[in-house]
Amino acid sequence: MNNPSVSLTTDDLPAPFIQESPISTLLNPRDVRNNLTFVAPYAGIQVDDQISIRWAGGSGEGSYTSALSPVGSARPVIRRLDKDLVTFNFGRTVTLSYSLVRGTAPAVVSQPLLLYVLPVAQADLPRPFIPQASDGGEGQVLNVSALSEFTLRINAWLLERTGQPVWLRLRGTKVDGSAFDVRYWQAPENVIADEFNRFGFYERNYPAAPLQGLRNHSALNLRFSAGLQRSQDESFAQVFAERNYIVMTSASATPVIRSATGADGQDIPEGADTRHTRITLSGSARAGEDVEVYDEARLLDTVRAHSGLWQLELVDLAGGGYVFTAKVSNDSAISAPWRLNVVLQDLPLSIREAPDNGRLDPLAATQSLTAVLLYDMLPDDRLRVSWIGAAGTLPQGSHTTNTLIAGATKPREVPLSVSVVPFNLGKKVSVTFTYERGLSPPVTSAPFFLMVGDLPASVFIPPVFTQANGTTLLDLRTVTNGATLQFGRWPHIAAGQKLWLDLEGTNTEGEPHERQLWTGDRNSVTRSWAINGIFNLTVLFSDLSDLADGSTLTLRLHVNLDGVANRQTAIAFTPREYTIVTGD
Repeated sequence: MNNPSVSLTTDDLPAPFIQESPISTLLNPRDVRNNLTFVAPYAGIQVDDQISIRWAGGSGEGSYTSALSPVGSARPVIRRLDKDLVTFNFGRTVTLSYSLVRGTAPAVVSQPLLLYVLPVAQADLPRPFIPQASDGGEGQVLNVSALSEFTLRINAWLLERTGQPVWLRLRGTKVDGSAFDVRYWQAPENVIADEFNRFGFYERNYPAAPLQGLRNHSALNLRFSAGLQRSQDESFAQVFAERNYIVMTSASATPVIRSATGADGQDIPEGADTRHTRITLSGSARAGEDVEVYDEARLLDTVRAHSGLWQLELVDLAGGGYVFTAKVSNDSAISAPWRLNVVLQDLPLSIREAPDNGRLDPLAATQSLTAVLLYDMLPDDRLRVSWIGAAGTLPQGSHTTNTLIAGATKPREVPLSVSVVPFNLGKKVSVTFTYERGLSPPVTSAPFFLMVGDLPASVFIPPVFTQANGTTLLDLRTVTNGATLQFGRWPHIAAGQKLWLDLEGTNTEGEPHERQLWTGDRNSVTRSWAINGIFNLTVLFSDLSDLADGSTLTLRLHVNLDGVANRQTAIAFTPREYTIVTGD
């Protein structure tokens, strides 16, 4: 029973908070894309107390006060709020509080929480697109020459709701130079309906003829906005990031690679080996076309076809195989490949762990990284070797050795620090050596260029719950004191590498259950983990207890090997999935 002799005051009732927000005074709309949960953290709440919660924000649908209701037995007291409260308060400070009624005493209002709701970020909003464009609409080229109709589509966005109106406007340049400016979507005709929630996108088809009247190679701009607060006044709508296409209204001839020549002017047949690191590719294309030349998926350069012919000189090629192709800018047609293999031997400088003298497999350099010097050295030469990371690489990705005496053994091997490797994955580095002889000035070698490969996904083994005993079943009855999540090592693991860890599942109410346990700005590999190759994390039972029986729990781990807290450049481990068992 309640004790009427104990009176409450505002000082007794701590301020509420939003469960999904990691920063109590700052709310990112992205964090509440699934749920908006109000938490009243007063530990002294009694079962017969009644509570009313209040979100004081913008007028109308931007504010909410609940009726008094029993607190129930669950602690802390939580209440689900309508996510529209966030939508109506972008860029505003709102005040959260709750009132508690005990027995016949007057209601007592808690301490307030002043919460700033961030505007929705453009990175969290999709852009409109035309699926018939290159790369399924994500590319830059829209070839309308053979289309009878085209599709305008927008995918689901953060905090979308039925009844939100949408606007979409296309702008470009017609053949005669006049402006093309057509509004394809507008309120009240275009409004998000149940089909949007069911399929996850909104789209409509239109005749392609108007787009075929645009100037060839001109820009087409798509500008989309949505009334997130369901207002049909476009001036209140949220503007999304624009998308631009290069419109192709006539077919373009596919370019051709016709020859490759070495520095000595001799032809290098397709598929042949060459010792040259400087070669010239020649080909043909329609006069005036800009031709993009690729090595596999990597763009090397863009050249103009003059009088139907083009040339591109490539220098400082690393050893290894190349697959060159050419395509016209803003077109998807690709030439036949021209393959060749650069073979470098008896070089004054090489890397032992890169036997093809051009590409370094990072798995071959986990224990050692060795520069091999073979020049007309004398035993008393004083040597230094420099590994220079790619432009933009952190300083830890470069290294210069201490000065060494050459000695009598040839070739001379110089150990380098393997710690530079993870900072340069997927990048081109250069290595040089400098020697000093007697009182003569230092002599620095020509750079040796090396492409550092990426680590394969298979080496990033996701963590496991030890209580699952090697199975994919996690019985929550065995983890009431916490579940042990065990992590192993991966190649080039090092202290300070940034980590992200998320749990994703479904709760007993059928709603998403998400927990962000680690973020790169707070969590990183520890020194003991890097040394011992194992790390255990206790996951609280409270982070798992709401999961539904038979549901799937997914573990998502990311790591950034260069120590930068940027999830977008982090490596994603293969997700680990468990089936939840509760015994219910």
